Amino acid sequence: MEDRFQGPPWEIVPSDIGSRVLGRGRAGHYPMERARHVPRTYLQRFCLKGTGKLQDTLLVDRALRNKVSFLQINLNDRLPTIGTFDFVFLRNVLIYFNQKTKREVVARALSVLQPGGWLFIGHSENLNGISDAVKAAAPAIYRKL
Repeated sequence: MEDRFQGPPWEIVPSDIGSRVLGRGRAGHYPMERARHVPRTYLQRFCLKGTGKLQDTLLVDRALRNKVSFLQINLNDRLPTIGTFDFVFLRNVLIYFNQKTKREVVARALSVLQPGGWLFIGHSENLNGISDAVKAAAPAIYRKL
């Protein structure tokens, strides 16, 4: 994204309820195997390759890591004031909730999604009977009205 997006400043805000998961994400240090589908030119431009004991790992470049703010968020609670977004990903999250809680979680997510923004959910999930504030664009992809 960094090399293609020439518009206004951007930021990615991943969240999870687990602090251990967030810590791993913040570190930006991953097994090379996790990047097998990342184009080689991106790896060369935006990552440092591990050597010695860190061989077969990569570290995401600090400038790119600085555009990512990891937050601990419980989707069952009121969302913190985090601004509005063009994209929200709830991939493979809704399967853990009953219908009532799904409606509440989706409503919270949509409250921070810009009109016309995109909501992505897991391929085994759908929003039938959950929200009429979005329109299906493709399987697991919805656009906020």
